[in-house]
Amino acid sequence: MMRSNSENTAAIFDRIFKETWSGTVAYLIKISNNKELAEDLAQEAYLKAWQKLHLLPGEETEIARYILVIARNCFLDHLKAALRERKQHDAYTLSFPDAGHFSPAMSVIEAKEQQQIVNHTINNHEETVRRYYLLNREYGLTYKEIALREGVSEKTVERYIGRVLRSLRSRLATILFMW
Repeated sequence: MMRSNSENTAAIFDRIFKETWSGTVAYLIKISNNKELAEDLAQEAYLKAWQKLHLLPGEETEIARYILVIARNCFLDHLKAALRERKQHDAYTLSFPDAGHFSPAMSVIEAKEQQQIVNHTINNHEETVRRYYLLNREYGLTYKEIALREGVSEKTVERYIGRVLRSLRSRLATILFMW
């Protein structure tokens, strides 16, 4: 990042923030069609830029582009999270199509019971298998990201997560059959 003798890093970043904020928000509004979401994502992008200040390019025009790339990646992360939530909701709806026929209290009780069964099934696995599964399902990390993080092969991560998924399918299938 360009630094002059009279300006410190925070002052430079503050100036860049003021000069690029509206353009960044406008870009995010254009790709998201949602002003509130765009503002939230812009805040997240600038926070990430601040946290990675040492990685910012030397030229101020490049910094603006870099911030737009961070903003786009924040938007893509938001879409991935929304898609993950949607998949979970759809899977639940497919698994329990008659949930609407019960009282809300019954649905809550059933959902809690199912979650307990899922938690128990996951907890029956060894710690490493459980950790890989949670990193993938709860934190959204890919098999490759988990493998790099844990220092194992991608195939090992796939095999361990597959082990948990098979046991979950088996356990939930017997429960669904009983209902």
